[in-house]
Amino acid sequence: EALPQLGRILAQHHGFRCTILFAIGDGGTIDPTCRDNIPGLGALRSADLMVIATRFRDLPDDQMKHIVSFVEAGKPIIGMRTATHAFKLDRHRTYARYSFRSQKWLGGFGRQVLGETWISHHGHHGVESTRGIIVADQKDHPILRGIRDGDIYGPTDVYTVTLPLPGDSQPLVLGQVLVGMDPRDPPETENKKNDPMMPIAWTKTYSILPGKTGRVFTTTMGASRDLLCEGLRRLLVHACYWALNM
Repeated sequence: EALPQLGRILAQHHGFRCTILFAIGDGGTIDPTCRDNIPGLGALRSADLMVIATRFRDLPDDQMKHIVSFVEAGKPIIGMRTATHAFKLDRHRTYARYSFRSQKWLGGFGRQVLGETWISHHGHHGVESTRGIIVADQKDHPILRGIRDGDIYGPTDVYTVTLPLPGDSQPLVLGQVLVGMDPRDPPETENKKNDPMMPIAWTKTYSILPGKTGRVFTTTMGASRDLLCEGLRRLLVHACYWALNM
């Protein structure tokens, strides 16, 4: 539900040509529970940017190879929400290093490319929502243009991340855990979940093959209901421009 919203904004208001791919079940219809079939990934061969929001996918080699080739080429990537644990390659083992708990490639695609893999829910899922707080020394970053504290809100919870994030990761937005599911709710204090606050949006670069370095923007927000928030939509659109160096 989230990616068609973002794709329509980018296509209709910003002139991008967007291709949106879905998991397709045995009946030939969209089935988000189908873990092993995303037809059309060959579109990545000509794509300038990949926006990924998969979760625990176990894709066959002939589909997975398109993602791997895109990554190895060092092209820009936007990772949303569950993309930190994008793959769980149980049956299809050729690219098993991309799995979220990979020990061969520690943390797999999530950790090595996006900056973090799945660890846990930091906020209480379905009970404690998230308010975005801008990292003070990054307030002039182009991705944050026109965005202030509190402009980003989502009913999804904050994810736990390992601090500091790896490599040249630069947090842009921190996730303030709220006591409830209303953007006006106060911050959680009893369990000190905001001491420190977890990053919920950051930039980084990655390089898998020598001489192939790509830009990455990752946010642990991005469920469909989160995109009801104008501030988050603005953040994502800006991130696409930034990732493409536009």
